[in-house]
Amino acid sequence: MKRLLVCLSLLFVCTLLLTPASSFAQTTTATTATSEQSLQELVKEVRALRATLQRMNATVYRSQVMLEQLKFHREQVTRMERERRDARDQLNELQADELKLREMLKRAGGGVETGMISEKESASFKVELRANNRRQQQAMMRESLLSAELQTERGRLNELTDKLNQLLEREP
Repeated sequence: MKRLLVCLSLLFVCTLLLTPASSFAQTTTATTATSEQSLQELVKEVRALRATLQRMNATVYRSQVMLEQLKFHREQVTRMERERRDARDQLNELQADELKLREMLKRAGGGVETGMISEKESASFKVELRANNRRQQQAMMRESLLSAELQTERGRLNELTDKLNQLLEREP
């Protein structure tokens, strides 16, 4: 029995010694190949994450620029609405003044006939009425220009709002 044990031990040692070293190296090579493959996969994933991060940064930047433009155009619309309202108020005042001047001119016409008002005073009412008409024309032109500019600015604001909505819809 001892002899059998010694023979088996010798056989095992001979087998180990005679086994080519390349068979042991295959296990190391397989492990190295797996490690390199894992490393390559990690590198690919890092690159994909970097590309995604760059896209996100670009999107954030574009969004911020669009928000600032949106804010600017909203302020423009608000300012133009206020200016148009002021022009309309001025026009309404001028029209009310015109009615008063026409009434005063009628009274002045009667006053000239009776001698209570001089021709100079009556003429000054006519001059004032013409000046009022010129100011009304200017106010109407200003109001119409402001209305056109306001409409254009509202169009720009709507375009920016649409672009921002599209940008938000594209992002997950």
